[in-house]
Amino acid sequence: MLAIRPHLHVRRHALQFLRFHSKVVTCSELLIYGANTDVGKTVVSAALCHYLITRGHAVTYIKPVQTGSETDADAISRLCTAEGLSNIAFETLFHYPSPESPASAAEKAGAIPPEDAAFRQAVVESLARGSLTAPRFRLVETAGGPLSPGPNHTFQADIYAPLGLTSLLVGDARLGGISATVCAYEALKARKQAPKMILFVGSEGQHSNAVAVQRALPEVPVVSIPQVPPLSEPLTNWVALKDVADGMSQVLRVMKGEIPGDEEHLQGAKQEVQVEHLQIDQNHLWHPYTSMVKPGRVWSVRSAEGCLIQLEDGRRLVDGMASWWCAIHGYNVPELNAAAANQLGQMSHVMFGGLTHRPATLLAKQLLDCAPEGLTQVFLCDSGSVSVEVALKMSLQYWAMKGKPSKCRIATVQRGYHGDTFGAMSVCDPVRGMHTLFKGALAQQLFAEPPELSTDWSTGDDGFSSMESLLKERHQEVAAVIIEPVVQGAGGMRIYNPSYLQKLRKLCDELDVLLIFDEIATGFGRTGKLFAAEHAQVSPDIMCIGKALTGGYCTLGAAIASEKVSHGVSGPDGRQPLMHGPTFMGNPLACSIAAASIQLLLDGPWHSRVKSIEEQLVRELRPLAAYAEVEDVRVLGAIGVVELKTAPAEPQKLQAALVDQGVWLRPFGRTIYTMPPFVISSEELSRISGAIASVLDAHIPRSAE
Repeated sequence: MLAIRPHLHVRRHALQFLRFHSKVVTCSELLIYGANTDVGKTVVSAALCHYLITRGHAVTYIKPVQTGSETDADAISRLCTAEGLSNIAFETLFHYPSPESPASAAEKAGAIPPEDAAFRQAVVESLARGSLTAPRFRLVETAGGPLSPGPNHTFQADIYAPLGLTSLLVGDARLGGISATVCAYEALKARKQAPKMILFVGSEGQHSNAVAVQRALPEVPVVSIPQVPPLSEPLTNWVALKDVADGMSQVLRVMKGEIPGDEEHLQGAKQEVQVEHLQIDQNHLWHPYTSMVKPGRVWSVRSAEGCLIQLEDGRRLVDGMASWWCAIHGYNVPELNAAAANQLGQMSHVMFGGLTHRPATLLAKQLLDCAPEGLTQVFLCDSGSVSVEVALKMSLQYWAMKGKPSKCRIATVQRGYHGDTFGAMSVCDPVRGMHTLFKGALAQQLFAEPPELSTDWSTGDDGFSSMESLLKERHQEVAAVIIEPVVQGAGGMRIYNPSYLQKLRKLCDELDVLLIFDEIATGFGRTGKLFAAEHAQVSPDIMCIGKALTGGYCTLGAAIASEKVSHGVSGPDGRQPLMHGPTFMGNPLACSIAAASIQLLLDGPWHSRVKSIEEQLVRELRPLAAYAEVEDVRVLGAIGVVELKTAPAEPQKLQAALVDQGVWLRPFGRTIYTMPPFVISSEELSRISGAIASVLDAHIPRSAE
């Protein structure tokens, strides 16, 4: 099954037109799925139409695809005519007379079935018709189950997913219907369409399918309405039943966010669970860079969607961190959800020792197709930090196999950060970094002065002289140089001139030293280039990647090496293995998601999106340089940094103030910075810039003009 890529123009038009406010409902459209065929979708549609019209609301009933001689619209029309109801419009968009699957029915009718995008566009146009002149409730009834094929064989759930319509699932009350209903719900949930309610027709009693499904899915309301009468009896009496009307009322209450049942009791129970949850967190969970004796404040998250993080208390925060720079596509991405679900159905993991699988080979091909020239061998590992460990080990083994074991030191620059494992810590800044406590236990590496901070790459010194002196003096003992290209991340969000990397590449070649680029933070478009190395138009011998590799879905890293390195590591006879093999190396689930994430990035307008983010950050953050306590404002790609002259005395208060402004940022040291998802809207990005300005207004004085 292929995930359907959201068509942004369709989504935009859908959001423009699908707005309707009434006393009964807050949503104007409802997508009705069935757990299977013949479970009662049409009678539920008829009951909803009847309920709304008899209460003074206009309704449009839309059947996007219909097979068979009679349409469902005809059946509902007859009911409305019998009831004397006229405030309803009907549309059947694609009708094929043969009663079978849409694709084969279209073929028998000699019709060319619409492409998925055209099908969606037809639905959007139908939803929009008349909406600007008269408010209407628009009801869309699907055909079959969520995974029933549409006209082009694509699952219906995948066709409708990009429209983001509120959905209702009609459960299957028949034998075997429990499984069918739960599976249908899970299929929709995986595609970001979790139904707000499951409605059964004729499933009553303590051992009914409705009760069993409610037990299996406690998070979703389950309601049952009476069984429809035999075909010989008119439907008019059934839709008028109080129990049917009550069921429709509950549907609409849930659609507008009301909780059926004893709301006060349910909310009280939720609060008790929340208190217990936070107590467990405070007493037993260690958070990053946090004391267990005096833990910092945390905010509990319920869910995340797009660029928004929803807290348990209902607040929504615009995420300016992309979850530590990795969620470049935002959250709850249909394509990545589908990739994960598909892979889980095959295997979540299998050892990589002696075995291989298609997710790994597909990912390797994608990486080599877009990596800097000359990188040809991929080592898949657990995380970015582990990829650094692997790169360091490759470098040391390379020289050992060359008969030069004395080349066993790593050269790097101050203000660098490469991870929290021991090898990675040894090449982080030993003075100003986060690991000074372990200095005596770490391998002693060689450190040059950091590159000169610069965003104007046309002028000024790049600061290379310190590294040049170090390598010329110590190259006989240096196995490799490791550096974050163009941007030093956790060392202060420092941007420097790519000319530094050009000089470094040339000198490493002259002195026979390997060059490692740590692209964990900068890779996959963050700096405006797919990889930051492209700013300098040079290639390293080894490149480390992680973070955005899986779009923030799960942990995965890779060290990608040149053939020169891989052959050297393997020894003169080619038999020496690289002595590293993580248990979860090449994890199929992670590889599948990573492959989908890279494809989603490359297929989309990532470059223009990052360019727009850069231009907006320049416009909105640059004026903050006028504050007396602001040292510098710098922007590159989807990175915006406001550096203060002194670190805030209470950074937790600063972060809390930002949360109060409705954004999620994590200031550190002297920097307040943002590295948002690439899909962030201009309005959401302005909220981030505005929040930074607001906290500066509250805490930082302006300079005198």
